[in-house]
Amino acid sequence: MSDNTSPTRRIPPPPEAERRAMLSAVMPGLGHWRAGDRRLAALYGVPAILGLGVVVFVAISVWRNGAGGLLELLVQPRWLWTLAVVNLLLAAVRLVGSAHVWQSAPRSPAGKRATGWRVTAAVVAAVMLLPHLVVHVYTAEALSLLTTVFDDTAPPQAEREAEIIARGFTEEDLGPDLETTTTTAPPAPPTTTASTATTGTTATTVADTSTTAPPTTAPTTTTTEPPDPEDTLGERITVLLAGGDFGPGRYDLRTDVMIVASLDVANDKASLISVSRDMVQAPLPAAWAQYNTMIQTQQWHEGREYQQIVAEAEEAGIEPPEQEPFVPCNCFADRINYLHVLTATWVRTFPDAPDPGMEALRQTLEVLLGIPIDYYVLVDFAGFVDLVDILGGVEVTITESMDVAFSPAREGEDPVAIEVEPGIHRLDGHQALAYVRNRTGSSDNERMRRQRCMIRELAAAADPVTLLRSFPRISNAIKTSTTSTIPIELLPSVIDVLTGLGTDDIATLAISSPAFSRGRNYMELPIFNTLRVQAGVAGLLEGVAAGTTLGSAEDECG
Repeated sequence: MSDNTSPTRRIPPPPEAERRAMLSAVMPGLGHWRAGDRRLAALYGVPAILGLGVVVFVAISVWRNGAGGLLELLVQPRWLWTLAVVNLLLAAVRLVGSAHVWQSAPRSPAGKRATGWRVTAAVVAAVMLLPHLVVHVYTAEALSLLTTVFDDTAPPQAEREAEIIARGFTEEDLGPDLETTTTTAPPAPPTTTASTATTGTTATTVADTSTTAPPTTAPTTTTTEPPDPEDTLGERITVLLAGGDFGPGRYDLRTDVMIVASLDVANDKASLISVSRDMVQAPLPAAWAQYNTMIQTQQWHEGREYQQIVAEAEEAGIEPPEQEPFVPCNCFADRINYLHVLTATWVRTFPDAPDPGMEALRQTLEVLLGIPIDYYVLVDFAGFVDLVDILGGVEVTITESMDVAFSPAREGEDPVAIEVEPGIHRLDGHQALAYVRNRTGSSDNERMRRQRCMIRELAAAADPVTLLRSFPRISNAIKTSTTSTIPIELLPSVIDVLTGLGTDDIATLAISSPAFSRGRNYMELPIFNTLRVQAGVAGLLEGVAAGTTLGSAEDECG
């Protein structure tokens, strides 16, 4: 017979070793405190408290400054390394502390329940260490982003030349060597007006084919070398933002988006100057404008364009127009968005530039606009599509009907298309790209306005929650599609200005036809009126400094 009079079995408490280990996993030192060892509790607890202090500091910075505070920390390598080291030490303290207190605690009798508590303790410890793994991934990704995009160190010259030759280019495609090559300047057109822009003790002579006098003063300062970052801090930072259309079916990159952003660091003001991609005869820096390589390239391109005109005329059954003679000038005869194509392999001309084509464009726009342009950022359109999608799309106010499609941003993708009516719309990456590229049924001024507004909307979409949640994907999209010469040490200042801008702190100017042109060439493309361009830019910046020409981004973008 069974004995029903036996006493009820008591459920044993959690084993002491596992209990102490779980306490130390939650907060290092708690397990030792429970064991009565105050010295070891302090030894493990003090580093943990200091580490938590760093975390609290970051959290307060993000809370007080929003996305700007977070970004300012993420772009400073010293803070990232500090965070990485503190994170590693804190993880080690938690792991070693839990293991030590578990090992030194009294053992419970072996059995099923003791085994279960050990598994529970191991799971708790793993969960407690998971945040450290996340922090490690984020800091490693941020450091990788900074060293990949903002390291403007070019590969060895011989390696760059060999790589370009291996792609089928010739020695001439490597560009003129400015230190060893000398040529005679070609004769200038009879209507040339000379202007000189100076900076410091240097002077750059610019041949301008304008016949119209500027409405205001002479051109402002220009330069051909990026400044020392220490000299730029606290003053004005000017960056060329360019978007390239390299993709399926294209073997070169045209800069269809060219916006010069001038940031007034001291006064938290900014100017966005858009340059039309379709205008021609931009003046070139005298240092390399007169070399035969450029002149011959221009002559070849003019001939290719004329052959296309002849073919179209013959197909239409009409007499082709007579080809106009090539008039040499210190200018880029073609559309300015094609300059990158012809100079992308000029590693001998610009041996220190990570992207020779962008360096050529930066120097040319310096001469055209009459202002120093310190740095540049080039974004491939495929990366733009990825960034918009990662941010969950972008909301814009569309003022015109659109039903257009473009070639895919990448091989194997669907065409880039948009079909919308006027109103407020949330666009995905492909729609956003079509939105900023569309010219059908609208002017080039309108397209440049959309591009400026898109920059504003993307900045607004980068809130702290989205940045934290999607940072690895955002970082990867930027690394694979962006080239920049902005020094790492300037990034906090740039971010500080950008996040401090209000809707009324941004002035805009569109360099386009007819306001800044002086007629058209034989292809019916508008020709830059350089003096008028320089006077317009100078007036804009002077007005921004005086606080008299600032417009509202709300008025421009809706």
